Amino acid sequence: MLANILTTALVASTAMAQTDMTPGIKASLDIAVLEQAKDVYFDNIVNLINNLTIPDFEDSDGNYMRGNSFVLDQRTDNVYIYPDTANNALVMRCEKLSGVFYNDAFRYKVWPFTAKGHSDVIINTILVQFGLAFGTTDVENNRRVPYITGVDIDVDINRFDINIQIYGNIWSDFASLFEVFFVGTVADLIDQAMTYGLQTGIPAVSNHYISASDGYLPIPVPGTVNWTLDWETENRAEVTNKYFGVGVRGLFFDKEIGEVLPEGVTIPELPQHNETKTQQF
Repeated sequence: MLANILTTALVASTAMAQTDMTPGIKASLDIAVLEQAKDVYFDNIVNLINNLTIPDFEDSDGNYMRGNSFVLDQRTDNVYIYPDTANNALVMRCEKLSGVFYNDAFRYKVWPFTAKGHSDVIINTILVQFGLAFGTTDVENNRRVPYITGVDIDVDINRFDINIQIYGNIWSDFASLFEVFFVGTVADLIDQAMTYGLQTGIPAVSNHYISASDGYLPIPVPGTVNWTLDWETENRAEVTNKYFGVGVRGLFFDKEIGEVLPEGVTIPELPQHNETKTQQF
C-alpha cells in the first residue's frame, strides 16, 4: 500500500524531458514556523565558525601572532530570521555573541619595551549575520538541483568591549602599551576568517552534499533499507515575505527492483502556498 501511495504521488524525474517539468510535490513553510528552529540552526553555524582556521600574523617590524585559534562560546541575545526577497534569501542575525581568541606565541615591540609570550583576548560583543540565497544548478546527469550562495554577510566585533590577558616576560604586564596592537590585529583576523567562512563554508557544505547525492536521496521507510527518492527541481526555492517554498519532482522506488514509471498518472495543479492551512505548512 505504501509503495502504491508513493509512486502515484510523484512522477519520474529522469525518464521525461526537462521541458515537461511538472512538480510532483510542492511545499511551503511560513516564516513564523522557521522562526521556531532558528536558534538551533544558528548554533550549528557557531560550530562551523569554531572550526575556522585563524591565520598567523607577522608584519615587517618583526611583530607576530602564531598558533591562533578562536572559539565562540556564548550567545546572549535572540536570533532573528527574516526574508531578503531581492536576493531570494533567508537571513539570520544575532547581535550579541561572545568569544575568546587564543594564541600560542606573540611578539610586539613598543619602544623601548618588547613583549613576548602568549595571550587570551576575550571579546564580549560580536554581531554575526548571514544569508542563504537559493538558486539552481545542473549536475553531471543533466538534472537540476538546488544551489546555495552566501549573501548579506556581516561580522562586527565591538573593539571597545575586549579584555586582553597577556602571559610572558615582565614587560607584558603593561598591557595598556600593547592594547592597540591586540585589539586591531585580533579583531581583523577574526573578522576576515568569519566573513570568509560564512560566505563560502556554509554554502560549500550544503552544495557538496546536494551535488554528491546526484539527485538520489535514501528514504528511511520502516522495515526496508532500499527505498530511494530520484528527484530534481526545475525552479529555485522561493522566498517571500510570507513563506519559504519549494517544488520537487521525483519517483520513490525500491533499489532492488529499480525505477518503474506509474502509468496513467496525472499530477494535479498544486498551489505553492495555501493560506487556509492553519498549521502554516
